[in-house]
Amino acid sequence: MEAKLILYPTFLMVLLTAILYVKNYFDNKRAYKDKQVSADYFKTYLEIPPEKIAISQQTLKNQFELPIIFYVLISILISMNKITIFDIFFAWIFVISRYFHCYVRLSSNFVPLRARVFKIGLLILIIWWVYFIIKISI
Repeated sequence: MEAKLILYPTFLMVLLTAILYVKNYFDNKRAYKDKQVSADYFKTYLEIPPEKIAISQQTLKNQFELPIIFYVLISILISMNKITIFDIFFAWIFVISRYFHCYVRLSSNFVPLRARVFKIGLLILIIWWVYFIIKISI
């Protein structure tokens, strides 16, 4: 198994985060230009922002929550050279779930669907970590 194959979904997670940074920047810039937020808002973020800005910021913030567990496991797998086809499968499913989660949040923001997609990503990570622990214990 080519260990580098695990990097493709990892690169896509990094790309998603970069895209969300750019989106957040332009959303903030537009809100300031349209006088929806003041310049002081960006000093402390204590004002209540418009919903679109709050959603954009929360979506970006989400990339530093659950995906951190993904990045840790990827790092361990690479450092131990223990990558299997199942690891690559789990990585792709997790990344797809994160892209879909972002899509739902930034489009309809339908919470029941968003919650289901989040649970899929979380369940994949739990199963993957259990698989990893069993794999290194044998």
